[in-house]
Amino acid sequence: MRALVWWVWLLTAGLGSYLATVWIRHGGLSQRLPGVTRLPLWLVGGHVLLAAGGLVAWSAYLMGGVRGSAWAACAVALIVAAFGFMMLLRWLPSSGRHSQAGTAERHFPLAAVVAHGMCAGATVLLVVIVVLRRM
Repeated sequence: MRALVWWVWLLTAGLGSYLATVWIRHGGLSQRLPGVTRLPLWLVGGHVLLAAGGLVAWSAYLMGGVRGSAWAACAVALIVAAFGFMMLLRWLPSSGRHSQAGTAERHFPLAAVVAHGMCAGATVLLVVIVVLRRM
């Protein structure tokens, strides 16, 4: 099950990388221009960096069996999920078919957002289950 978490986390990261690429291609990094994005750089960057750090901590747990790494990965995964939920709430107003917003995140394919969110939810749930079972 521990290895399954790693693979699901990697799939989540791949989908997130795709969304980040779409966001960057459509000007998401242009934070100074009004109306380009509803996602602040600190939120996107924090989400990405913390998710990568959590995956590194989980990998350390898989390789070394150090419980502290598993707990760190669990805590980080919960924070990453909170950041992701904040981004979802900011994205929703610009995602509708009749939205006039020209934001970078308006170009996110709905299927990719849903898949990323579902994989992320599965990742967090699996991490918590594994950590609690190992107490």
